Amino acid sequence: MDNVEKIDGRSLRQKNIYDESRTKLINSAIKLLKDPNIDQSKINVSLIAKNAGTSVATAYNHFPDNMVDVYGAIFNSTFQSIEVELVEYFKNVEDPKSRINKFVDLQAKSIINLGDAARSAFFNINEILSSGNWITKEPFDVLLNLCKEYVKEDKKIDAKMLALNTIRNFNGCLFMWMRYNSHSDFWSTFTDDWFLNETSLAFEQGIAVQNITQ
Repeated sequence: MDNVEKIDGRSLRQKNIYDESRTKLINSAIKLLKDPNIDQSKINVSLIAKNAGTSVATAYNHFPDNMVDVYGAIFNSTFQSIEVELVEYFKNVEDPKSRINKFVDLQAKSIINLGDAARSAFFNINEILSSGNWITKEPFDVLLNLCKEYVKEDKKIDAKMLALNTIRNFNGCLFMWMRYNSHSDFWSTFTDDWFLNETSLAFEQGIAVQNITQ
């Protein structure tokens, strides 16, 4: 029994060290990608390791496929944080509409918080998807399940179509926000505040589209 406990304790310590190292590296990558004074094309796993205070070998152990792994890790870490907040929110709020709007709001605020780190990651979305580094628990599936709860109160609405329309509205706003450029007459209008406000309407607009087409 003592040997088993020692092994389990050692395994737990190793896991904690691994998780702490990964968190440091992810936070380091986000900080570098958000820094306007750093050329993002120069950011790599080695620089992320140096900024995190870890060895390059440790960094490549976490991100063997270089930046595509980094971007995937940023998305996964962010969505895990969203899940934690959702679980706490759901403990006190049962209304399906409020739950959906909270889910959308948390995603929008998390993206804004990531800033240019989110922009860099989303601009590499095809590589992330093809590498298998996309979010483990697909956000669309979470939204679809929430929409299924909502349509129990409004059976005229199709849950899958509602989820699709909501995510389309959200992603449309996301694309505009990703292209934000303070020096442009046009793209400078798609600020963080604009993004937060417009995405807050995504679900209502999804319902409106179905009501129009019925």
